[in-house]
Amino acid sequence: MAAQTSSAVSVRQIYQCVEQVGKGAFGSVHKGRHIPSGKVVAIKIVDLDSEDADDDVLSMQREVALLTQLRGGPNIINYYGCFLDGPRVWIIMDYADGGSVRDFIENSPSEGIEEKFAVIITREVLVGLAYLHKCAVIHRDIKAANVLVTSTGKVLICDFGVSAILATTVGKRNTFIGTPFWMAPEIAAPSPSYDTKADIWSLGILVYEMIKGNPPHLGVAPLKLIQMLPTMKPARFLENEASVALREFLPLCLTEVPGNRFTADELLKTKWIKASAKVPVTSLRSLLNRLAESKSDDVVPSENSDQNDQEFK
Repeated sequence: MAAQTSSAVSVRQIYQCVEQVGKGAFGSVHKGRHIPSGKVVAIKIVDLDSEDADDDVLSMQREVALLTQLRGGPNIINYYGCFLDGPRVWIIMDYADGGSVRDFIENSPSEGIEEKFAVIITREVLVGLAYLHKCAVIHRDIKAANVLVTSTGKVLICDFGVSAILATTVGKRNTFIGTPFWMAPEIAAPSPSYDTKADIWSLGILVYEMIKGNPPHLGVAPLKLIQMLPTMKPARFLENEASVALREFLPLCLTEVPGNRFTADELLKTKWIKASAKVPVTSLRSLLNRLAESKSDDVVPSENSDQNDQEFK
């Protein structure tokens, strides 16, 4: 399926929305189908008539530009095209039928997901981050909700709406942006200056989120947390919460001085990650099966049938 940026043909003749799978301030995300080939895709629809249309357009333009530049990169969601449909823009991307890592966490029987799965996801995210950073791109919003998994276990980084390109590989950014609970302290500083190491901090928070179920300080109001971030001590795992290798890994990501954080390439060589080097991503199918079972259990009796007949919520 070739990538496209526009077409005189109506997008509805090429793609069909099957069902909505997500919604946010930017618009909505749908499971869709490429009509000529039958391929299942994700369709992100941005409403240009919304109150925040100007911000949405900037975010969309940034995301499309980056997805075009990064097309084919390892563990980066693939982009197929962008179409105008009246006051709406359709962005066509890969559909990750396994859901997000956040879905796995929320459907885990314990606080978070098992370390044996978290390390595989971390390894795959690091491969994607290493590629992004070589391209002088900062994602700026790495978190469990922005890491998707396909039915085969392939891990994909998504949502490049707040990402940025550095002028050079040693450049710095000074825009305050990101999600507070995953935000590096240098971004929240009075005069922010940061680079790709901000993503490494967010990766550390993602690892913490996977093991503990939530990022640190979730009970703190976001605005207050932003004020506290520059002086807060980084989160750490207790002895009974993680293996020695993981407890050694986390501080390599979550350290106050950006220059002291490891790069993505360096983190791929750590003991915790290297121990999983030969474990295939198909091992994540256990998580996928758990999520599928959880969804199948989330049913209610039909009003028009007996108790044995059920429908999905």
